[in-house]
Amino acid sequence: MDTLRINNNNRTLEVVAKIMNSYATQYDCAVKYNAEYNRLDFHGDASHRKAIAYETSNVLNVG
Repeated sequence: MDTLRINNNNRTLEVVAKIMNSYATQYDCAVKYNAEYNRLDFHGDASHRKAIAYETSNVLNVG
């Protein structure tokens, strides 16, 4: 399990996790919100992390 680092400016990390997880399932991975540590936990092949983050940022117009 790895931690994905993202900027948390608007406190909607749980919503971002759900959106990212939608893309992650396409790669047989998962992104879950960890409320205890206020972070996103990534489960799966690390080689897909950038693609998942890229697709999510395009949807959110972040990057």
